[in-house]
Amino acid sequence: MQNDLGLPLAYDRSRHGYYYERPVHEFPMLRYSVEDVVALFLARKAVEPLQGTALEATLRDSFKRLSGALQGEVTFRWSDLDQAFSVKDSGVVPADVRLFEKLARAVLECREIRFEYRKIESDDWEPRKLRPFHLGDFDGGWYAIGHDPDRRARRTFALQRMRTVQVLQSQFLRPADFNLADHLGGSFGVWHQPESNGKRQRIRLRFTGWAARLVSERRWHPSQEIRWLGEKEETLEMILELSGFEEISRWILSWGPQVEVLEPEELRQATIHSLMTTQQIYGK
Repeated sequence: MQNDLGLPLAYDRSRHGYYYERPVHEFPMLRYSVEDVVALFLARKAVEPLQGTALEATLRDSFKRLSGALQGEVTFRWSDLDQAFSVKDSGVVPADVRLFEKLARAVLECREIRFEYRKIESDDWEPRKLRPFHLGDFDGGWYAIGHDPDRRARRTFALQRMRTVQVLQSQFLRPADFNLADHLGGSFGVWHQPESNGKRQRIRLRFTGWAARLVSERRWHPSQEIRWLGEKEETLEMILELSGFEEISRWILSWGPQVEVLEPEELRQATIHSLMTTQQIYGK
């Protein structure tokens, strides 16, 4: 601080600490780089789905103060950055303002919630309880992750399938062993498979053509291993360690004839069944 900001700091050996040698009337602002401006822009874009919530209002004020601090160092308008950079998501779920605020309060205050939930494959609403540990945005949708006291297991709930949420007075202690990366490590997306008991299966896929090149350019899962088969880089093998097939199955089908499931046999047969069913639909 003494060197970077030019503050009149001195060390007091008797007190083992620093002090100002003269009054400081104005604390100098930190210097920002172009990278800082881009990071600020991306952070602003990330909270746009929360428009209308108290959290978004607080963050908006913070962005305004930070951008004000850049004046003189870097001059810009948000509209200029909107033209230069962008973040585009597909299939974004609009955030329910009141629902999000309730869930955010429950997570921050460690309060249990009661609500009705409709599973994606069901038409019925059922009463549920949750001790929410985490609220996260995954692939354009918001999810609450926590402990279900009735089922005595950790569960994940999509906010758009929740209704009549009540934040209860009963509080809980967030478990010290909860780690989001470990919790989702065996899933391809956000859905944790409690019945797997932490066991993972080896999944081996073979991609060809343009899909092989596209797959090689991204990190799809922490466990992934990829290698090219041959010298022309036209065929790629990917190996994953996952605890369930639900999310990876949809991803595999999205690549059409450019991918083949090599193992396990259970996933290969499930993929064949889905393709045959699709063929029957379009063959009518």
